Amino acid sequence: MILKRVLSAFAIVSLVWSSAFSQIKTVKSADRQPAKIETPFVVGERLEYEVSWSSFIVAGELILETKERRDFNGVDGFHVSALAQSVGLVNLTVLKVKDNYDSFINAATLQPFRAEKNSRRGKKRAQGSMSLDQEKGKATLEDGRSIEIPQNTYDLASLLYAIRTMDITQGKAYQFTLLEDGKLYNLTAQVEGREKITTRTGKYDTVIVSTRAANGSKEKDPYKLKIYLTNDASRLPILIRAEPTWGEIKVELIQATGTKKK
Repeated sequence: MILKRVLSAFAIVSLVWSSAFSQIKTVKSADRQPAKIETPFVVGERLEYEVSWSSFIVAGELILETKERRDFNGVDGFHVSALAQSVGLVNLTVLKVKDNYDSFINAATLQPFRAEKNSRRGKKRAQGSMSLDQEKGKATLEDGRSIEIPQNTYDLASLLYAIRTMDITQGKAYQFTLLEDGKLYNLTAQVEGREKITTRTGKYDTVIVSTRAANGSKEKDPYKLKIYLTNDASRLPILIRAEPTWGEIKVELIQATGTKKK
């Protein structure tokens, strides 16, 4: 039972929001993202996180990287990635997880135009890719299917980068659209306030952004997911917390290299 809960905790982090979204109805459109600000991430940035459950079981690691910026068939873009994998005892069981997400983001709009996924959950493996035409409102999946999308639609890897570009004025709330496994979901991200926190990497003045499924339901948020961003030019996600009923999940930054200069 404990191992199953550890895996569930890690799955929430590796998928970030899609674990919660699987319980709601899909949508066809979403509101626009707020006006863009200067890019807080730079090429060479690498963020390494430790994923723990109930403050004592280390279940996995998460690595976010801004790998390159170059011309992709005529589009000036960033290549970013997210790697989430189990470690320790979990990795030695059939519950092992390894998810690779690669996103290619238009440098002018900060919207993704291509996304790739390679996932392993125990013995199950899945991979796929999709192209996103934000202007025409269409996503083309690897199997040839097309899906109508609103502008400012994101895959999992690019979504956290998009949240880092938000206006961090307290009380501001925005809606994003996530495209995952061929389905569209709405996400609301709201700036709750500021808090000084201390982690293993130092002391930070942070901005707290809460996220939840934007399905119009008045039901209590089952995960209470919060992201703590540094209140500076780099907007680093220092800490991510979720509080399902069976224990707190914590994703804590343990190393950051190549970040934007303050």
